Amino acid sequence: MKLFHSLLQLSLLSSLIYAAPVEYHKKETIDKRGGDITITATINGVQVTWLTDIGAAGGNYAPAPTAAANTQSTSTRTHYVTSTVKHKHKRDVTPSAEVEDLNKRDITITATINGVQVTWLTNLGGVAAPAAAAATTTHAAAVAAAAVTTTHAAAKTSAAAIATTAASNKQTTFSSSSSSGISGDLSSFSNPSKEFTDGTIKCSDFPSGQGVISVSWIGYGGWTSLQNQGTGGTNPSSCTDGVLCSYACQAGMSKTQWPSSQPSDGESRGGLLCKNGYLYRTNTASNYLCEWGKNTAKAVSKVNQVISLCRTDYPGSENMNIPTRLEAGGSQPMSVVDEDSYYQWEGKKTSAQYYVNNAGVDVEKGCVWGTAGSGIGNWAPVVLGAGYTGGNTWLSIIPNPNNKVAPNYSVKITADDNSSISGSCSYVNGVYSGGSGSDGCTVSVTKGSASFVFS
Repeated sequence: MKLFHSLLQLSLLSSLIYAAPVEYHKKETIDKRGGDITITATINGVQVTWLTDIGAAGGNYAPAPTAAANTQSTSTRTHYVTSTVKHKHKRDVTPSAEVEDLNKRDITITATINGVQVTWLTNLGGVAAPAAAAATTTHAAAVAAAAVTTTHAAAKTSAAAIATTAASNKQTTFSSSSSSGISGDLSSFSNPSKEFTDGTIKCSDFPSGQGVISVSWIGYGGWTSLQNQGTGGTNPSSCTDGVLCSYACQAGMSKTQWPSSQPSDGESRGGLLCKNGYLYRTNTASNYLCEWGKNTAKAVSKVNQVISLCRTDYPGSENMNIPTRLEAGGSQPMSVVDEDSYYQWEGKKTSAQYYVNNAGVDVEKGCVWGTAGSGIGNWAPVVLGAGYTGGNTWLSIIPNPNNKVAPNYSVKITADDNSSISGSCSYVNGVYSGGSGSDGCTVSVTKGSASFVFS
């Protein structure tokens, strides 16, 4: 139970709604126990797949559903999901309202697209939907599927134009950096020494240094994501007044900034706030923008190519664009967040999640939002989880439902010298050990530290 509970804590599915005025067919697969849904749609002849998470027990992204039989009911719950940057064609899409029938699990989704309100129905196991083949999701267990055909649409929507302005910083404490500087300016587990001062750095200047790194290839001037403070509207394209500007920290560190007051739409918010043209902390309890996690896990390479580990920007857009570049034969610290004190989503603990690309894919190409079949970013073949709670470090290797193809390496969690782990976990030649088949596997570090060993 502990391992299963931990695996659920390390849930990594993002809530995404796609909307576009095209005709499509979609199949939705729901894990009745966890509530994770994999949706595959053929849009204008192109197949795309995305995930929603409307109730994984212990998951990071959605409240747990009320267990009930597939019967008629008037009990409903509304979820609000903001569309994110996923499509090259920009459309004005407001947050969508999902009304969930807690018994039948039918969801009505309403979105305003370019000023026109569109409504469609998803039927997740109700009698009105034709049966489809069962499929395995991240949590596996009893699954039911329903095929739904509709004339209303789902396609990735663009919430923001890409900013190409290069960021620079005129302060001596913080300076600009590029993708070549993602290793950061701090030695491993050496704390930052210069405090961040509110209202001294312009929003147009990216505050690199003291653990903060720029991810220039994303196109936001070094920022990982840009979000409005409140709900509604499209996401901004540059760090300007009223915008939350999220950032990446070097390997092993996590950002400290997110507002304690989160909006009602359920989308996490994180980063610095741009106000009157200058940057301000959203969490004044920390004087530094980055902090180290527990020194209990690292990634070790025994392969002869670079491996890009791409952490999700959470709290924030949840895109996998926070890079850890694992050199051939090298090692890097993993971010093991203290779940008891780190960001919590609606009272639920959260952990660090990494999408791991095939060996040979560098961070500029791999730590991005990928496309169907690309094998990169959210389509990477492996996902790792790391967190610390209750006095133990929990580490997981989890399959990516988007990509069932085995990576060009094997990965195994091993105890370091003078250390011990409870359980076993590996992914070798496309086969998981130590877990329930394709569900992946989880171990706890009971003493010392452990390594994700790639070979």
